[in-house]
Amino acid sequence: MKNFNRRGLTFTELMIALAIFGVIMVVIFAFLTGARNSYSDTRERAQYQQSMRAVMSLVTREIRSAGCDPTEVGFDYFGVADVSQLSCRRDLNADSDFMDIGPDENITYSLVGEDLIRNNGTGDQVILRGVQALNFTYFDAQGVEIGVPPLSAADRALIRFVGINIQGLTDRGEPVTYTTRIALRNG
Repeated sequence: MKNFNRRGLTFTELMIALAIFGVIMVVIFAFLTGARNSYSDTRERAQYQQSMRAVMSLVTREIRSAGCDPTEVGFDYFGVADVSQLSCRRDLNADSDFMDIGPDENITYSLVGEDLIRNNGTGDQVILRGVQALNFTYFDAQGVEIGVPPLSAADRALIRFVGINIQGLTDRGEPVTYTTRIALRNG
């Protein structure tokens, strides 16, 4: 029979093994933490983008129908056309009056602090938070930008396209930008 050394591990060998194991665990833990943070950032950015898309869908629908005038009373499509504020008008219930509280016939969008506000005559409603910049630009039928906002009543009558650029930040500080140009149906 062979004589095996049954001495076991020395304290030094045990410490080296534990140190190697510790380094491996730190690397694995750092990788998993980074992956989790990346996933959280991506998820939050996607949620903010989805909120921004939903808001822009609402704004687009309402601006697109500005000037809806089935009884042909004749009124200004836009009450205000400024860089960070827009008021659009329409007569959705065909009562020859766009000043009704409901349905939403006279709607104002504005940036207050970091909140995008929608007011349909019943009071301000925050529709998007974390907005860093909101810029409306206005174009005539040929696509030429109209004047320097705020636009006069004569310039507002020329609007056939509205450009919107909105820049926001997620809670983690990730920038998100959305830009679109809306053609009026009633222009």
